[in-house]
Amino acid sequence: MPDFSTQSARPDVEREELEFDVLFVGGGPGNLAGLWRLLDLVEARKLTGLTIGLIEKGDEIGDHAFSGAVLDPAALEELCPDYRERGFPVEGTVSREEVWYFTQRGGFRTPFPPPFLQNHGFPIVSLSRMVRWMAAEIEKREIPGVDVMLLPGFAGSKVLWEDGKVVGVQTADKGVNADGTPRNTFEPGNNLKAKVTIFGEGPRGHLMRELDEVLGLQASSPNPQVYETGAKEIWEIPEGRVPDGFVLHSTGWPQADGESGGSFVYKMGGDRLAVGYVVSLDTQDPFADAHLMLQKFKTHPRIRTLLEGGKLVQYGGKALAIGGWYSMPRLAFAGGMLVGDAAQMVNAGRLKGIHLAMKGGMCAAETVADALAEGAFGEESLVRYSRAFLGSWAGAELYRSRNTHRILAHGLAPSTLFRLGLAEITGGWTPGEPLRSEEDARNTATVEAFYGKAGLKRDQLDLGVKFDGKLTTSKLDDVYASGTLHDEHQPSHLKIVKGDQVCVTCWDTKGSPCTVFCPAQVYEMHPDDQGRVSRVEIAFSNCVHCKTCDIKCPEGNVVWTPPEGGGGPKYTLC
Repeated sequence: MPDFSTQSARPDVEREELEFDVLFVGGGPGNLAGLWRLLDLVEARKLTGLTIGLIEKGDEIGDHAFSGAVLDPAALEELCPDYRERGFPVEGTVSREEVWYFTQRGGFRTPFPPPFLQNHGFPIVSLSRMVRWMAAEIEKREIPGVDVMLLPGFAGSKVLWEDGKVVGVQTADKGVNADGTPRNTFEPGNNLKAKVTIFGEGPRGHLMRELDEVLGLQASSPNPQVYETGAKEIWEIPEGRVPDGFVLHSTGWPQADGESGGSFVYKMGGDRLAVGYVVSLDTQDPFADAHLMLQKFKTHPRIRTLLEGGKLVQYGGKALAIGGWYSMPRLAFAGGMLVGDAAQMVNAGRLKGIHLAMKGGMCAAETVADALAEGAFGEESLVRYSRAFLGSWAGAELYRSRNTHRILAHGLAPSTLFRLGLAEITGGWTPGEPLRSEEDARNTATVEAFYGKAGLKRDQLDLGVKFDGKLTTSKLDDVYASGTLHDEHQPSHLKIVKGDQVCVTCWDTKGSPCTVFCPAQVYEMHPDDQGRVSRVEIAFSNCVHCKTCDIKCPEGNVVWTPPEGGGGPKYTLC
């Protein structure tokens, strides 16, 4: 595998080596639930002499957690039955639900939510606040003979291997100039060694890419890993306008017929409203743009009435795993495991994955506890995690929704509704299963094929909305609202791996989709008077770490790598 990590050019650097018994990579709900459960088991079994660590690339745990969500509390109740008494940050409880098919000026509201979108009584949460609470509860734990280290600000940059077995990760260097030379603030990354490493780095993880290329984790899956991209804003709205517990989901406008995606509106605490739009990345449209869909969505009469007179307070963008059962990789291997979005643990019909990621982390922890007691960390030992997760209620839920994403891949045609209904009756079966997917990038059409006009550029299209800075917001203004910061002296963490000429060709044939689908306006092409370009400009300091570019670049020319730890968005409400 090509090595794109910033420290790969510095093999002579002496690196401190830290030893762990168990290392969690990523501070999301799956890994935090796994760490929580592991501590419960270690304490119950009186295991001592252990060092357990968790690293997170965000400056603080929660900074990069992005998913205002209606949470199925099944895993949380199993992990912490008294979570409400312990101050779990609930934004509200679902008491009013609306499901719509929108047209530009109106639409159709279903008389009741379909079974897979029924959320009455579920807690509404900010994932950022939720994982901060989980980390704080973990930090309160004191178990004799067990050292627990939560290490935010450390990005895993490469997997450490010994004899084909995972033995930990190397963290990213800090204080490196754009040309790779060290500054006077240079800090080499560390080699973090572990008997077991649990990877929960979210969708399209840089380390998961390496694991798959070395171990072939995806080889036995019917489908590749597939994704959506979501853009979301948090608004402060006039007091009392939206009742507590309000949730809205929609599909239809502003997306074109035959396209897959949808929206959500959740009432958060303190007269805040989460408003988001999600676009499936298997679209053929080279100008697919979740941020634009969100801005247009806000102009719909039903949504405008909720937001007018309010104020945007936070923004974010993120790729979301959506493949589910038939896109899941091998979950366990010698020295390591996968949890959460890294393993496509998501129910596409319910639009939920947090509870599944948490259950994955808990099953992983139970296997790790057994492995620690036995002193066995090979694949034959850790594969018990796969069997436990797939045999749990979470595995059963994933299996039941196994065809949902592919059924919905081309919008809500009558045949789609029939197949959805059939799958609901049959426990997930539909004719032709497993319904096949391709990698998202391969579906991207040329501008001529999709729009019927060769050489068409995005700025020649009527976007259908003007950014007024009040109801609708430009990408750059939204990025400012995300709190995104990077040290601009470091090397770009977005690598053009096949050369700028590939980008130039893409500009001519596909209109440079990266300049459109990126929800943070990272990529720009500047044509001359004759419409020619020579290179792509990358404003990596805008990057919100969504990884859409790595997923959707039709030429496979962009690889997302972790910047030095601590950079990126600063989500507090998302």
